Amino acid sequence: MNTFDRPKTPYSNNLVSSMRMNSGKFANQPAIVCGERLVTWKEMWRRTNQLSQALYGLALKKGDRLGLLLNNCFEFAESFIAATKSGFIICPLNRYLKADELAYQLRDCGARAVITNPEYVERLRSIRGDLPDLEHVIVTGDEVFSDTLSYERILTESPDREPEVVIAPKDLHMILYTSGTTGRPKGAVRGYMENYHTAVGVCMEWKIRSGDVQLAVTPLYHAASVAWFLATLISGGTYVIMPQFAPEQILAAIDKHRVNWLMMVPVMYDRLLKLPDEVFNRYDLVSLRTLISGGAPLHTQTKLNIKKRFRHCQLYEFYGSTELGVSTSLRDEDQLRKERCVGRTMPDVELMILDQNGKEVPRGEIGLLYSRGLSGFRGYWNDPEKTAEAFLEDGWATVGDMARQDEEGYYYIVDRAKDMIISGGVNVYPVEVEEVIHRIPGVQDTAVIGIPDERWGEAVKAVVVLEPGALVTEAEIIAYCKERLAAFKVPKSVDFVAQIPRTQTGKILKRELRKKYWGDGDIQIS
Repeated sequence: MNTFDRPKTPYSNNLVSSMRMNSGKFANQPAIVCGERLVTWKEMWRRTNQLSQALYGLALKKGDRLGLLLNNCFEFAESFIAATKSGFIICPLNRYLKADELAYQLRDCGARAVITNPEYVERLRSIRGDLPDLEHVIVTGDEVFSDTLSYERILTESPDREPEVVIAPKDLHMILYTSGTTGRPKGAVRGYMENYHTAVGVCMEWKIRSGDVQLAVTPLYHAASVAWFLATLISGGTYVIMPQFAPEQILAAIDKHRVNWLMMVPVMYDRLLKLPDEVFNRYDLVSLRTLISGGAPLHTQTKLNIKKRFRHCQLYEFYGSTELGVSTSLRDEDQLRKERCVGRTMPDVELMILDQNGKEVPRGEIGLLYSRGLSGFRGYWNDPEKTAEAFLEDGWATVGDMARQDEEGYYYIVDRAKDMIISGGVNVYPVEVEEVIHRIPGVQDTAVIGIPDERWGEAVKAVVVLEPGALVTEAEIIAYCKERLAAFKVPKSVDFVAQIPRTQTGKILKRELRKKYWGDGDIQIS
């Protein structure tokens, strides 16, 4: 008698199976393009086989953590694919982190190897003594560094043989670090199944098809960038990498590579749209059909400018998080009728809004946003307490965003997760900055908030109370932070006040602080 208790194929929800099939189906189609470098799907599969064998030759095994401290470069895409098909847990690292910040993340995840660019070798060398698990530093490029391995050499000296490892949907795929409210970074764990469904949702919502060309503009280590890359990998497309953001070069790349879709943060769109007509007229942009914006709210005027400049394109906005993936999408037809809106749920995603007692709020009222679906995270690495705080029963999880839903079912983010600041599409968690400022002699109290900024969406501002008689200046505080924090976390300005408003339990009333800059409206984002 036949039984139907399990599927006959192991391919379901498997990123590796999708890539393998695409490498045969689209063998001669470009897979990765960066500058003058281009490899087809067939060549990409061969080179990533070789890199996989090289990493296994270094005694790495399935489940080991592999750090990627890389610029937007060819090797990021290649390393990501090789690690995915090898079963290594990928840890993309923010290249702007200072040495101590980087050391914490590498130590926490227990990375056994890091692939990096030459400019980060000294930073890694300065902290290597604090990383007992780190055995190998693999460096791109031609320059040879002591105590490191050459990326290209170990790859070319290895056989073209697919790794003999079985990848299952339940296996862990990535650890993506995002700072918490205590300033201590948390590693959000995502599995192969979740990332597969994230990619499927992106393809469904934004109509990504086989053969489509994606232009990767935002930093590749970002969670959103990873989601877009996965969509190209499972659909069998071409991934064109921009090494750095340069407005006219984006237009040139769209023209040269016949780009179909891209995602940028609002500040990038603003800078692109500042190019004069004569620059736009130099390039054929007719291939471009989909523009996506995220990471920060898109100003209405910017939307109008995009729609005027790219009349043949559809514009989408999304709301998401490192932990919960891409949660909502605001479609092109809703852009100008739903101000400050993040749209409706993505495929296979459920959202609900709860009050402080855990009861669902009526539409129109503000509460804590929870998400459930096939593309969420599994918890925080090495942090069961924070994992327990994030999840309710039945898989519902939150990152702490306050939201409301209108009568048509569209969602609006009212306040940010744990007072997070988004500056130029990059997340800044105030407590991390506050802890640094608190160390300055003469500082009695401080709060860090985001304020409106025309260029970056939000700018980091420190509000400081000095000890009696202290003479600390704004310049001194900013200089102190520059020495200890990544540049995007450093306050752009400092206000000195007599007292910072707090609750009776000592919690800073940041909404009260922000009123001076944002006004009294419910939505304190630009």
